[in-house]
Amino acid sequence: MKAWAQAPETQLSTSLPTPKKESKFQADWRLRMAGNDFQDDQSQSKYVDMRLDLRAKYTLTSSFYLDLQPSVRLVSGQSQTIDGADKMENKILLNQAAAHYNPIDSLRLSAGALSQRYLHSSLLIDDMAFPAARAMAIYNGSIVNTGLAVETAIPTSTSLSTNTKELEPTPSLNTATLLANVGNKDAFWKNRVGYFIYNNLPSAVAQQSLLLGNMQISNESDAKYAFINKFQGIEAYTELQLPVLTHLDLLAGAEYLHNDQVSSEDADASFYWGGGNIHMTKNMDWTLKAGYFSVAPEAAVAYFNSRGFETNRVGYAVETSFSFKKEGFKLGVQYKDAEVMYENPVQSREKFLTIKLETFYANI
Repeated sequence: MKAWAQAPETQLSTSLPTPKKESKFQADWRLRMAGNDFQDDQSQSKYVDMRLDLRAKYTLTSSFYLDLQPSVRLVSGQSQTIDGADKMENKILLNQAAAHYNPIDSLRLSAGALSQRYLHSSLLIDDMAFPAARAMAIYNGSIVNTGLAVETAIPTSTSLSTNTKELEPTPSLNTATLLANVGNKDAFWKNRVGYFIYNNLPSAVAQQSLLLGNMQISNESDAKYAFINKFQGIEAYTELQLPVLTHLDLLAGAEYLHNDQVSSEDADASFYWGGGNIHMTKNMDWTLKAGYFSVAPEAAVAYFNSRGFETNRVGYAVETSFSFKKEGFKLGVQYKDAEVMYENPVQSREKFLTIKLETFYANI
């Protein structure tokens, strides 16, 4: 579980990296291992989570390529939970599996299982892929890059199951997002603002969300649940990295989410974080971050953001890590403390501690 949003890949350029003439295939990989300790009044878990991430690209023509990003997850330990939102199981996940087409330099068309973190914040959706189609218009300047993306997706679980039953319509998530990036890899300011609309969310999603923080859900029978309110509104994301001293970079960011279909006290979610990246030596960086979050009960669909925040939660998160550039790995610790915003029988204060080790991506 990650307590805050990691920097999403918001590269706006449509041009492909120039591949070697003799090879149209490019791939890299990394390993991640984390020891997790989670506890609240209803559940507790202690387990080791190991993942192998792969990023592969096959260039068919100068304007058309395939993109495959699977992860293999192996878990060992013990877990007791009433909701099973992130239950321990070995499985293969898809971070992305898509085809991309650039008919002209300023336009990208994508289809497949698309990463939702590209357009959405962690307040709305966990780091997962939905079957989707996306069109994106892009302008690349010398300093400022901007883009406008529209996407229609089918909300699913990490296994790409819609959770629909017989006669239930197919759910959808429609999005329009404006992106603007300023700077380079050392000093940058990344921004996104968009509008989202969920439609036809199935009974199984409503049932699980009732256990994860959404409170306005009707129970028509033991087998049929439904959201009382719709989920649609605006979301915004900003992230800043600014060198302020020779050995210090200032880090800051914020996320905001508003569901305009419910009353204001239940509609908003926000997350603010700041920190610094200290260049201890040429080879080692020390990063520190701290953040505060508040997620109202009806701001988001709890089933889709439960591994990061859940809804009906308020709390803080801290993280520190050391990056070893020459050796190619990062070692870090994360801690999150989340209290319940409004009392209910299925939620209580939760604490989450993670010790993690991950390698940098390396070419295959």
